[in-house]
Amino acid sequence: MVFDTFLQTVVFGLVEGSVIAVGAVGLTLSYGVTRFINFAYGEFLTYGAYLTVFLAGGLFGLSLPLPAAAVVAVLVVGALGVAVSRTFFEPIADRGALPLLITSIGVSFVLRNLLQGWVGVTARQLPIPLMRRKDYFGLFRLTDLEVGVLLAGVVTMLAIHVLLTRTMLGKRMRATSGNRSLAEVAGIDTTGVVRQTWFLSAAAGALSGVLYAVLFSPFRPVVGFEYLIVVFAATLLGGIGRPYGAMLGAFCIGLAMNFGSTYLSANYTRAYAFLILVGVLLVKPEGIRGGEF
Repeated sequence: MVFDTFLQTVVFGLVEGSVIAVGAVGLTLSYGVTRFINFAYGEFLTYGAYLTVFLAGGLFGLSLPLPAAAVVAVLVVGALGVAVSRTFFEPIADRGALPLLITSIGVSFVLRNLLQGWVGVTARQLPIPLMRRKDYFGLFRLTDLEVGVLLAGVVTMLAIHVLLTRTMLGKRMRATSGNRSLAEVAGIDTTGVVRQTWFLSAAAGALSGVLYAVLFSPFRPVVGFEYLIVVFAATLLGGIGRPYGAMLGAFCIGLAMNFGSTYLSANYTRAYAFLILVGVLLVKPEGIRGGEF
């Protein structure tokens, strides 16, 4: 019985870790290229979840299947990320990280209040039927949706790995991250790379929000802001600016949160992520994999 509980906690930690990983990778991609932490990133998670609810629930005159609604939501939020960057961040990009950081906090409030003024504070949830957990190998139990969330997270991380290592965009992103001025001298359109990175970052945030909504419905317009501390913790634990470190840090955070909930108290789930965040900043601020892109 003790071993069953332990193993089930590990599996739940990996499932939630996959959700965190998608969000953390998106955040670290944008930081790696722009060199500032975007506090409006949590709203991309929220908008991804809400757009999926609206598209799948018929609010816009549509009633798309849930996977199709999620894909459309991810693409729309990716475009929103580019629009936010061009409107708010690009005009002040040469003024340093602090003005960008403060602006991102303001953008976060604007996006959150726009959504809240439109949909209110009533909790929403995806149109997902209740499912029974299935027994896997006599060791742990998961629903089909939980398995799907885990697989979606893993596939997304593999896709990002291929993007960074096998495509010209990935090479341009790494070059821009390493030395933007030198990349421009080499003929790379760094402005275009930054915008493409914003699209990918916002899209990853939206996907993380959709996966979160699948696991933890119902949710409210503040969900992205509240979950942002968890994503930050994973990003810093893995080494900010390091996509692979962010993936590793996310699974560590997911496991820590679930072990804390199971063996200590479920009332402080996100507090465990915050404690890890503070500990990393105090002991090893460069993260477990350093700070390179």
